[in-house]
Amino acid sequence: MTTRVLVVGAGAVGQVYGRHARQGGADVTFFVREKYRDTVSRGFDMYALNGRAKTDVIRFEDFTVVSRIDEVRARTFDQVYLTVSSSALRGPWLADLVGAIGDATILALQPGQDDLDVILAAGAVRERVVSGVITLISYAAPLPGETRFPGPGMAYWFPPLAPSRISGETTRAVPVIELLARGGLPTKRHRDVPKFAAFPTAMMMPFLVALEAGGWSFRAFTGERAKLGARGAREAFAVVGLTAGKAPFTARMVARPRVLKLALWFGTKIVPLPLETYLREHFTKVGDQTRMFMAGYIERGRDASIDVSALEKLLAALPPGDPSTDAR
Repeated sequence: MTTRVLVVGAGAVGQVYGRHARQGGADVTFFVREKYRDTVSRGFDMYALNGRAKTDVIRFEDFTVVSRIDEVRARTFDQVYLTVSSSALRGPWLADLVGAIGDATILALQPGQDDLDVILAAGAVRERVVSGVITLISYAAPLPGETRFPGPGMAYWFPPLAPSRISGETTRAVPVIELLARGGLPTKRHRDVPKFAAFPTAMMMPFLVALEAGGWSFRAFTGERAKLGARGAREAFAVVGLTAGKAPFTARMVARPRVLKLALWFGTKIVPLPLETYLREHFTKVGDQTRMFMAGYIERGRDASIDVSALEKLLAALPPGDPSTDAR
C-alpha cells in the first residue's frame, strides 16, 4: 500500500523531504498558505549537491497541494512532516491541523527544546509524534555571487556521515525512517533526538547571534565578539542542562572560539557552497526562530538563577525580527 505523506511547508526543508519521500514511493501532498498555493503547484527546480551532477536541474512536480484544513480533513495521511520553523509552530493553525490528520504519524523536525510540548499542547498524542533532526543544508539558489546554476531552484547537500536521526515509538519511527532512506535521504534511528539536538542548538544560537552582530563576517568573528558568543553558549548549556543533563564533550569543545573558528574554516573547504553567504541568507530568513530560542534560554535561566548576562548582551545587540518571514 502506498504511504500517503503530508508535508507542512514547502520551503528549503519541505521541498527536500517531500522529494525524497516521493522517491521512496510515497504519495506526497504539500500543505501551504493560500498565497503560496499557485507557486507551489507549478513544481520545483532542485539541485542535489551530492554526487557529480551538482548543477543538473531536477524537476519535482509529482505531488498535490492543499491550503485549507477542510482539504486536509477530506484526505487520509499516514505520515505528516512538520518542516516549518519553531516560531511558525506557535499559531492556532497547528491545533486545527492535528485535529484534521486522524491517526497519522507526525514527524517533528524543529530543533527547539519546547517544540514537542507545543505539538502536544495542540492535541497530538505523544505516541504518534516522532522527532527528527535536520542535518542537511538547503537553500534557495543561487546565493548572491553564485553563477554555477542555470536558473533559480532549491539546492541542497547531505553532509557525509551525518544522517538525519529520528526517534520515537518503534511502529511510528521505523516506517518514516524506511521511507526516507528508500528515497535516498540519509536517515538513522536514535534513542532520543530532542536531547541529542538540545546542545548543538544551544551552542549554535549564541554564535549565530554573534556572527549576525558582526555582519555575518567570518573575518570579523574574533576577539571579544567570539568570546561573548562562547560565554553565551556556556550559559545556554547550563540552561539546557536543567532538563537534558551535562553537555557532551564535543559540544563543549566546539563552543571554544578557536575551535569554532577552525571548524568554520574547515567548513568553507568541504561544504560545496559559499558557507558565509549561506549562513547570512538562511539565518536572516529564520531570524525570529533564533531570537525566540535566545529569549527562551534567558527566561529559563533567570527562573533558575543561572547567569545569562552574555545571552542578554548578545540578544540586545540585534534588531527585532520580522514575524512575517517565518509563517507557513
